[in-house]
Amino acid sequence: MKTYLECIPCIISQGIKTAKRLNVSEEIQEEMVKETLDYLKDKNYGKTPPELAKPVYKIINKYMGTDDPFKELKDFYNDEMMKIEDDLRNIIEKNSDLKTAIKLAITGNIIDFGAKHSFDKKVVLDRINEIESNKLIVDTSDELFDKLKESKTLLYLGDNCGEIIFDKVFIEYLKKEFPHLEITFGVRGSPIINDATEEDAKKVGLDKMVKIISNGDSAPGTVIEDTSDEFKEIFYSSDLIIAKGQGNYETLSTIDRENVFLLFMAKCDVVADELNVPIMSLVCQKR
Repeated sequence: MKTYLECIPCIISQGIKTAKRLNVSEEIQEEMVKETLDYLKDKNYGKTPPELAKPVYKIINKYMGTDDPFKELKDFYNDEMMKIEDDLRNIIEKNSDLKTAIKLAITGNIIDFGAKHSFDKKVVLDRINEIESNKLIVDTSDELFDKLKESKTLLYLGDNCGEIIFDKVFIEYLKKEFPHLEITFGVRGSPIINDATEEDAKKVGLDKMVKIISNGDSAPGTVIEDTSDEFKEIFYSSDLIIAKGQGNYETLSTIDRENVFLLFMAKCDVVADELNVPIMSLVCQKR
């Protein structure tokens, strides 16, 4: 997906929101915005939003004085979602079907500090309670089911902290229903926004279930040409890819390989309009 003009103020506002949350002074915020605007004014907007955002977050981190300004929030949502892990399992066990498991996994995608929508723990819990009544507005789950049955290797690309608890429960379901599948879980190479890293995945116990692989890059998506050789090898050799999150949709919706399924919530007007769906829709789309 290309970067639209509407993406630019969104990227800038993310930095301002981060600065305000950390009580950074107005003077520092102003300097940060000036440097961000200076960077953005000459850039090629044909790139994807995560490609454009990666250097912007380096600017933001510089003014925040830390490489991981979202660490406290990442840890909070991982801890809080682990408290309801059994409740998430019960939803899948009660319904025992792939579509419900997919909807549950996508619902966790609401935990995103890089998106424009606002949320808190209550909003997340309310969304969980709506899973059975919610529909996949874009639904290629039947085709995904067929691919899961015939595939031997699955690369599952994670997205955000907190959300990875939903991924963990979904992967448990996949391992039970498709025991022949060898699953690898992909994470970001270093902290950006509240995206999950190898450290985060291990903290929630994903390493006890599947192999964890870092993609070697810090973009809030999967910019395949910037990832490590090891990651590229697994990306192109895996029979099937499940990619979670809007950032992975933005970077992989035109990727040059088959059997990529994008699971995410359409959290901004630009993405919703591109897909012709209502905002906050649950999407299971084959690339």
